[in-house]
Amino acid sequence: MKRRHLVATFAAAALFAWVISHVSFATMAEQLRAMRTALPLVLILSMLRLLLQTITWSASLEGKGVSVDKRRLMGVRLASQSMGYLTVLGPAVSEPMKINLLGTASQPTIIGTFLDDGVYWFTSVLLAITGVAALPLKAVCSAACHTIPIFLLLAFTLVVIRRRSPILSGAVRALGTHVPSWLSRAENLEASIRTYRLAQPALVRRMFCIDLACQGLTVSEIVVVLWSLHLPRHCVAILAIAGITGTVKMLSGWIPARLGSDEGGAISAFALVGFSPMLGLSLALTRRVRDLLWALIGILWLAWNSRRPDDRSDTRGSRPATVIEEALKCKQS
Repeated sequence: MKRRHLVATFAAAALFAWVISHVSFATMAEQLRAMRTALPLVLILSMLRLLLQTITWSASLEGKGVSVDKRRLMGVRLASQSMGYLTVLGPAVSEPMKINLLGTASQPTIIGTFLDDGVYWFTSVLLAITGVAALPLKAVCSAACHTIPIFLLLAFTLVVIRRRSPILSGAVRALGTHVPSWLSRAENLEASIRTYRLAQPALVRRMFCIDLACQGLTVSEIVVVLWSLHLPRHCVAILAIAGITGTVKMLSGWIPARLGSDEGGAISAFALVGFSPMLGLSLALTRRVRDLLWALIGILWLAWNSRRPDDRSDTRGSRPATVIEEALKCKQS
């Protein structure tokens, strides 16, 4: 039995129970009563997005010589996302957990996984920028002015992801001989990821197109909800809602289950485009039901995976270190 997976399963189950206890089922049931048609469609769109994300992750890993069954990749993604969704640290937990659950050679797995994450976040920021830029076309002037700092922040994030040279190299050069070992390793890892991106332009273009399709599915969720609420489905309003809710999601990843932030972001987005603010709860709660369902599936997969014998136990001495083990080594040094 994989003890570390079992411990993670119990932790995830406890966090899931905590989130459920803080969710108002009465409010959720009332808001979702009118969404009984939209919810299955949103789940189908989310499943398609999961399949596309798995395809890009598999392609990125195979580019580094790492081959993993796609069904296992889907399970690993759901399990790691459930931990990231339920914990305070968010991506700081989910991304290392991906590499740890795969159990493949750490260096190529890290590079392939981080490239996949980088391309997806690039398209997510593009959608957020497009939505924030479209907001002034619907919002009043005073509210539009408040979107300028958000636009600048997203644009800066886009430049950081898009640049060719490593970001950490300047800090390493500035510290000189006093640079800590963990920062040096992080700089080397970042350089490897950016080198891999430049060496595989065809792969990155394919991943970019697939991730754009993923963002299209995200926008389609909003279309489905507006259709269920019998609201007008204008392109500018849809993009503005997608931009605001996407930005709130990125900025509130440190909140467990993003409790309160998803609802507040959806209410604000609906208000800014001229819809009834309380109708934004329908979008937020529909997505919350979807996220809780995927989190439950991820926890169940993690529990089932912990029952399987660890087929790497006899080769543990020659196994490459995982991200967590490397982080411990850096901390000790």
